[in-house]
Amino acid sequence: MEFVDILLKRFDGDSELRKATNALVCFSSPETGKKLAQLTYQMVMTRSEGSSMALLYFINSNQEEMTPEEMSRLQSKISSDFMPKSEKEKITLRTFISDEEKHMVQIGKMIEEQGSNLMIRGISSHELSISQVEQYSQLRRDPANPVQNILMQFPARESEILQELTAMMGDNRIPTALFIDNNMQEAKKIFMPLLCDSDIHLFTYLYHLAQPEGMEIMVWDAIGIIDTEPRIQRVFQYILKKSDGKVHLWNNVRKIEESFIQKQDLIVTGVGGWSRLTNTPLPWKEQLPSLLIIKEGNR
Repeated sequence: MEFVDILLKRFDGDSELRKATNALVCFSSPETGKKLAQLTYQMVMTRSEGSSMALLYFINSNQEEMTPEEMSRLQSKISSDFMPKSEKEKITLRTFISDEEKHMVQIGKMIEEQGSNLMIRGISSHELSISQVEQYSQLRRDPANPVQNILMQFPARESEILQELTAMMGDNRIPTALFIDNNMQEAKKIFMPLLCDSDIHLFTYLYHLAQPEGMEIMVWDAIGIIDTEPRIQRVFQYILKKSDGKVHLWNNVRKIEESFIQKQDLIVTGVGGWSRLTNTPLPWKEQLPSLLIIKEGNR
């Protein structure tokens, strides 16, 4: 299994796990952007001191054009509000503001200019809801259903965002993630379902997310890959050891209740897992918290 070999290389010593990350964090809502910046910091803080984060804030192109002084003040405010001084000392933080209407064009430019090897796009629930993302994913499963026909079933603004996100996740040269902010207050309790073989690439993010204090991460191995694949089991045991009790494995004898999902701050899943989740009749899906869908880069 090729994806197993790739994962094993990442966990072969600490060099790959500590490799510097240059993250590009994109958002249109400052509130969502701040949460996403903190979440991204959690994923990169244990890596090399050479790691960086570029914040790309998309402002409305219809609003009055800002003067250079106003732009500079806004950049400074975002930088100071989004990241405490103690955290900024551990990572290089840059802030950019753009009124480019074609977001993907600007994102592509920024990836090249910043040398980004991770890109995360944040969307607030006011821009697009989780239920709309789920509906879109379900409709996309039918190959006979043209994308344009699907997009016509959504309001114009939501349709535009979905079209952007489709391009973003479909032609990603680097690891790319979509964060849907469903009123997340913090990212301390995380639920990570493994619903298909390719979801094991999430183990890299699991390792990093489990390092900060106060984290509580529950892994649901719905496909039994940890028990049936010895190499994956060794990687998971390594993560358990390094997480100091912050990572747990769901007992599949137990039923996942809505009350458990309601207590979670965030669900982290892969693209394949999200597709499986949206097409599986699970009663707790109505209670989904904020969502982070991560896709490996197309190399």
